[in-house]
Amino acid sequence: MAEESKKTYPSIPIKHWWALRDKFKQSIPASVTPGYIATTLGMQERSAKANIIPYLVMLGLIDQDGKPTERAVNWRDDEHYPEVCKQIRQELYPRELLDAIPGPSVDRDAVERWFANKLGVGEVAAKRMARVYELLSEAVPSKRVSKERKVRQPTVSRVIKPRPVAAEDFVSQEQLASATQLAPSLNFNIQVHISPDASADQIDQIFASIAKHLQKLR
Repeated sequence: MAEESKKTYPSIPIKHWWALRDKFKQSIPASVTPGYIATTLGMQERSAKANIIPYLVMLGLIDQDGKPTERAVNWRDDEHYPEVCKQIRQELYPRELLDAIPGPSVDRDAVERWFANKLGVGEVAAKRMARVYELLSEAVPSKRVSKERKVRQPTVSRVIKPRPVAAEDFVSQEQLASATQLAPSLNFNIQVHISPDASADQIDQIFASIAKHLQKLR
């Protein structure tokens, strides 16, 4: 059982957790070196040595020499996976946290606050630690999709087809005359929307009609 004074907890990225487990399912390496991690996870050896290997040791999946443990063998097995997660939780986390947020479904915000308050770490570090705690609490070997990953909905473009020109689109002579009498100082801007399907004769008739009405307004 971890002591209350423990100041660091696993914060391995979840995607690396699953990638390494898949790799171990294929074949357990004789030794987990920075080069092995770098190749498997597509990262620099320096980063693998500083950010991945120490957590694998902390989790009990490899020893100090990089040799996979018996726990690693069970970790890759779906049947034993929940028990491995349970063992890691009991070894690494204090009773206070385990009793307050036991799981399997945990309040991640509450877990993040616990790490932030107890360890004095920043938001990013608290989130990473909380994700690992949540992962171990759920202990579901088939749950690989992060809750934070959002599926982007496809954008649907709507094509608006122009409607055919209708009789009500034109202003009648009576309406123009009435408007002129009531508001002689007004200017009219006439917009004509012609359907792409209109024939040349129809277009000529439209403009001829407009010209006829405009001449009577002079």
